[in-house]
Amino acid sequence: MIRVTRIFVLVVLGVVVYVRIFEKRLVYYPKKEIEGHPRSTYEDVIFPASDGLMLHGWFLPNQQSPVVLIVNHGNAGNISDRYEMGEYLVQELGVNVLMYDYRGYGKSEGRPSEEGTYSDIRGAYTYVRSRGYAPSMILLLGQSLGTAIAVDLATHETVGAVILEAPFTSIGAVARRLTFGVPIDYILTTRYDSRSKASSVHAPVAVIHANRDPVIPFDLGMDLYQQFPGPKRFFEVQGEIHEGALLALGVERTRQLKEFVVPK
Repeated sequence: MIRVTRIFVLVVLGVVVYVRIFEKRLVYYPKKEIEGHPRSTYEDVIFPASDGLMLHGWFLPNQQSPVVLIVNHGNAGNISDRYEMGEYLVQELGVNVLMYDYRGYGKSEGRPSEEGTYSDIRGAYTYVRSRGYAPSMILLLGQSLGTAIAVDLATHETVGAVILEAPFTSIGAVARRLTFGVPIDYILTTRYDSRSKASSVHAPVAVIHANRDPVIPFDLGMDLYQQFPGPKRFFEVQGEIHEGALLALGVERTRQLKEFVVPK
């Protein structure tokens, strides 16, 4: 019995040490290489995060719209993996789009961290404000990890609306699911706790989540959605889709999303 207890303690300590050493590598999967570019008109832009670190992005214009959408992507790759999404948003939502990379991703400086990504989106918000966009004309789109980053900004700044694709309540909740209920969240320093912030978001919120999402469980997205005070809309997508649920909405529900989030 004593031997079994010792083995158990050693295993637990090993897990703690492993998570503490490799935590950021388990959360962030940045890619530096830019492997694609928008086929439509776009601007290469450089702007500072709120702490001064320089970030890279693309601005895709829609000359007919006074609205801009800031895209906050997931934890892997960079904006070059998502240029088709940017073009789609310009055309289907009829807005200007700013796609940017967090620190450590693509051409952006630095290394990613939770506080760093919050600084990054604050920089993106300040940048579009400097281009003349009013707060009520600024929309946020978060994808997966980016949903927590968008929620954090929306608790501090005025925005027109927030779109969350495949959101989650917290990193700890996701980690528990991946480890079959092991309370690994107690040793994580990365939180991204959107659930505790949701009640402070007063902009309209649209949540889009596939019911068989292979990465973020559907019920975590629904749980987060229920915490927002409203106005809000939930768009359930059929299938095993993670990032890409928005593209799977179809013509009619994309029109409904546009009517809900884009200021008239």
